[in-house]
Amino acid sequence: MTASSDLTPAAAPAAAAGARPRTPSPAAPLRLRAALLMLLTFGAGTTDIVGFLGMEKVFTANMTGNIVLFGLAAGEGNGADLARCGAATLAFALGLLAGFLVAGRPRPGRIWPPRVTAVLGFVLALQTVFLAGWALADAEPRGGALLALIAVSSTAMGAQTAAARSLSADGITTTFVTGTLTSMMGALAVGQGAASGLRTGVILSLAAGAAVAGALMTGSPVLAAALSPLVLAAVILGAFRLHRAG
Repeated sequence: MTASSDLTPAAAPAAAAGARPRTPSPAAPLRLRAALLMLLTFGAGTTDIVGFLGMEKVFTANMTGNIVLFGLAAGEGNGADLARCGAATLAFALGLLAGFLVAGRPRPGRIWPPRVTAVLGFVLALQTVFLAGWALADAEPRGGALLALIAVSSTAMGAQTAAARSLSADGITTTFVTGTLTSMMGALAVGQGAASGLRTGVILSLAAGAAVAGALMTGSPVLAAALSPLVLAAVILGAFRLHRAG
């Protein structure tokens, strides 16, 4: 008698049930999405440091700070600073528009729609162009090349912001955290701290990205600029796993 014939009719279904693959935890895709959002925020932190330290003190991800600098330049009558900050703000707005048009409205129940990944693919292409131009300029762009690189980086960050907002993930934008900090403190004040872990992680990720890029800008500015596209490539690979989750 073979080993398979030893199974009684009652035991066979039980054995078949035991052979079924384990169902992933419903929380696993949400944890992966949280990790990817923090990586995107880390990349934005590196991008802002490259802009501020390497492109005449311009933010290409944090438009709140950039608009303040724009106002300062206007008050001082500094035409060069006005041009740089104005180019960054306009390009960021265009990136936002393009990103929202492609990503579409947030869809309840969808953890990471493929359209969001498509927007991030566009962002990666722009960041690759920026990195090439940054390297060709020996990390010291001037004149028209500087304005062009500011515009490319700001467009990329605007599109990334739109992609993150389209996920409708607790108000996370990945490029600025004033709203994130406000939402976290407001929720804690009324005893709703469920998303505080993600929000705290996002805030710390922005600071970490800035710290790492700041340390690299003195001796390896090209590597500092390469951090954001490298991180984004990893995010896109992780996002493909979330397409199956909804």
